[in-house]
Amino acid sequence: MSKLKLDIFDLKRLQLNKSKQELMTAGQERQAAVSSQQLATFIPVDRDPVAAIKMTESKMIPELLPLRHQRMLANRFSFFRGTAELMEQDLKHQYQSNIPTVISGDAHVNNFGFYASPERKLLFGLNDFDESRIGNWESDLKRLLVSAELAGEENGFDTDRLRMLLVLTTKTYRHAIKRANRLPLSDVFYYSFEINDMIDTIAALGDGSDQMNYRLQKIIKKSRHSNSEEIIQKMGTINDQGELVFSDNPPRAKHLGPILYQQLVAGYNFYRQNTREDIRVLLANFHITDIIRYSVGVGSFGTRCYLILLTGLDGSHIVLQVKEALPLRYNLLNLQVQQAVQNGMKAGRRIVTAQRVLQSSSDPFLASTRFGGRSYYVRQFRDMKGSINVAKLDFDSFQLYCQVCALNLAMAHSQSPTSPMIRGYIKHQKVLDAGLADWSIQYVDQVTKDYQAFLAAVQN
Repeated sequence: MSKLKLDIFDLKRLQLNKSKQELMTAGQERQAAVSSQQLATFIPVDRDPVAAIKMTESKMIPELLPLRHQRMLANRFSFFRGTAELMEQDLKHQYQSNIPTVISGDAHVNNFGFYASPERKLLFGLNDFDESRIGNWESDLKRLLVSAELAGEENGFDTDRLRMLLVLTTKTYRHAIKRANRLPLSDVFYYSFEINDMIDTIAALGDGSDQMNYRLQKIIKKSRHSNSEEIIQKMGTINDQGELVFSDNPPRAKHLGPILYQQLVAGYNFYRQNTREDIRVLLANFHITDIIRYSVGVGSFGTRCYLILLTGLDGSHIVLQVKEALPLRYNLLNLQVQQAVQNGMKAGRRIVTAQRVLQSSSDPFLASTRFGGRSYYVRQFRDMKGSINVAKLDFDSFQLYCQVCALNLAMAHSQSPTSPMIRGYIKHQKVLDAGLADWSIQYVDQVTKDYQAFLAAVQN
């Protein structure tokens, strides 16, 4: 089994100085070295899931861990979302294509969603990049497929229909890679998937789109009102001095002590030095009026995450999220302590870079910062952001949604200069569709075992 070290987020590894045809040929050579049958062969793993989770949680805020566990143990899919480190380690022991690509590292179905472009258009695509790195394209695709199987099982969908859904999802990814490879490079770079494009794509992919279109229209309506002013009205209160501030809701939402507060202020000032010049000028109109620790998500719940309330000269508001950028979980079990620390201090920049590469248009406020010996990235909080609740989809709508995710994943991977190698590898490889479906179903059994082991550990 051939393996490639993928520890460093070094974009120079993507500059191979070859023509598209030479890269496609190199992909075909990778196919000859590691076949589709091998890529779809599940190799059983032997490790302690509880120990790996404890290692990840040792970097988190202890008082938040009981709530984190509660969220993770809601069902197997929630557990899967909260334990990216397990699958990342397991993938190292599987056959790999060894085609360096900028990947999400955590491309499950709930890590796709809607966000606003600078032109205030509603776009759809990947929206979580904490585990982003240079890795293997199939790692993202396998995580998408496993998540689809788990979410589908939670929805009670038929086993045989779910397997066919997985087959169709991989087929959609392959065809999207083929299509992207035919486009001019500038078209791939400027590619975006606006919500109306999504509606048209769903109509083209299948007939069972009524429920999906209904939910998309609700998202469009809701997103128009999702901004900082709405957030502070929902999460804010008037303090004794008559100022608008965040409400406390411990342990999830909690105000800071004076030392940590000043660290956040210093981190915000450093962030302003790293952000775009036009954003820097805009922020000169605003000042900090409150900061709160506010935990979000499942996998991120327990990490250091803060909200900064900015008030403008005109009384308007901006809410920024400052989110801790941890060292790659992909590396934690392999790097020495000092290497992991160095990796962590660069994590914010890694996440910001990957997000700008993989998203068609990113939040203009996005930038990295650091304070208190830790790395962070900053973005607007919930600005025109939304997602589809897959638990409420019927089977046809769920299948269409998974296809759209696969299409977007392929276009994100196509931003890497090495994407013609992916095309060369998967060309005429229909066998991958069924093969990766079977791999994913087998891996779900592993997730189930891990979930049961963690449940027993928490109960004890």
